[in-house]
Amino acid sequence: MPRAALAGQSATDAGQNAEAPRLSRAGARFAATGANIGTSEVRPFLPNAPAYDKFPFGLWQTCANRQARHSFRAGMGYADPAGYAPLRRAIAEYLAMHRGDRCDPEQIVITPGGHTAFMIATLLLTDPGDGVLFEDPGPLIARKLFESLDRRIVSVPVDADGMDFEHVLQAVPPPRLVFAMPSRHHPLGRTLSLARRLRLMDWAQANAAWIIEDDYDSEFRYTGRPLPSMRSIDAPGRVLYVGTFSKALFPALRVGYFVLPPALVQVFRNAMALMFRSVPLETQMVLADFIAEGHFATHLRRMRDLYTQRRHDFIETAAEVSDGRFQIDSPDSGMNVITWLPEGVGERRIHAKAQTMGVHCYPLSDYCLQPYPRSALILGFTCVQPHLLRPGLQTLAQVIATEQRQV
Repeated sequence: MPRAALAGQSATDAGQNAEAPRLSRAGARFAATGANIGTSEVRPFLPNAPAYDKFPFGLWQTCANRQARHSFRAGMGYADPAGYAPLRRAIAEYLAMHRGDRCDPEQIVITPGGHTAFMIATLLLTDPGDGVLFEDPGPLIARKLFESLDRRIVSVPVDADGMDFEHVLQAVPPPRLVFAMPSRHHPLGRTLSLARRLRLMDWAQANAAWIIEDDYDSEFRYTGRPLPSMRSIDAPGRVLYVGTFSKALFPALRVGYFVLPPALVQVFRNAMALMFRSVPLETQMVLADFIAEGHFATHLRRMRDLYTQRRHDFIETAAEVSDGRFQIDSPDSGMNVITWLPEGVGERRIHAKAQTMGVHCYPLSDYCLQPYPRSALILGFTCVQPHLLRPGLQTLAQVIATEQRQV
């Protein structure tokens, strides 16, 4: 193309006319995923969204201001790649008190969020082509991550006792990694039974495999105390516990952490040093103060009370406006509900129409490798302010009613 023509061409047009970039095999897989990482727009009924309107911004800012005045200057260099020591101690104390899971702070490695932890574990413990045991349905973005890293998904169904893996444990070669959400499976909300937890850890020990425990939504349980973690009963030392602050505080914080078997601590520290150097130190320092001063525990307690009420109001209002058009399956923990749709009603059409009318939801099929027997939507209730609850559910009911008439 002549230089004069190029001069009047926009960057977008030039990009569209350019040859496709030459990518690595991994790059091509990432380009092909089409992964939707979600939205920052908070509206009913965005799944997995905390109650941002109730976050204690003043207390958080107080901690940030104090650190800025007294500590940031001393922490402007490169930080410990394993994480800020006071934050690791604060996390260890929190886990011991609230999760019944005692660990040495030296077993904790701070990461830039939970998905970074999944990536690091995959790179360090498996090779391309190795199998990853994964629940179906299961979290879409985690599955896309494993697939993009060229790991082979070994899918297992989910029943009332959690992942039903017995039939694949004799596979040759065995999976090298298990991705599990024992406290609260996403999206179905099931809990992995004690018998299956023990069986899975015994199998991992016998086959030199590792288990990533994604402690998803464990803080928000509405009947009884939070369940003990799988790592807390891990005698063989095969479980890598991954926690984050995305749901308990806010996703943009981007702070997660491992609790590692002692044999893995050094290699994971080395990996953090080479790949990320460290999570931003100022964020870690503010979070350490927020936890150590009791603000985190207080915030969790208030959010459990708030979400208990919002869950109750959601279920009650849904029963009033649904007119039998949909059924709510609300597990006793977490931030979302399953909304089962009438037979013959397509969840993707409902999802698309609801989106255009200001109602946010996710189709269950987004999480599935194999078709699920029933159509459903995933709806969040924790971020919904009271005055938006009934109008949102009425809109959803109207969309479903219109679709039913067309079936």
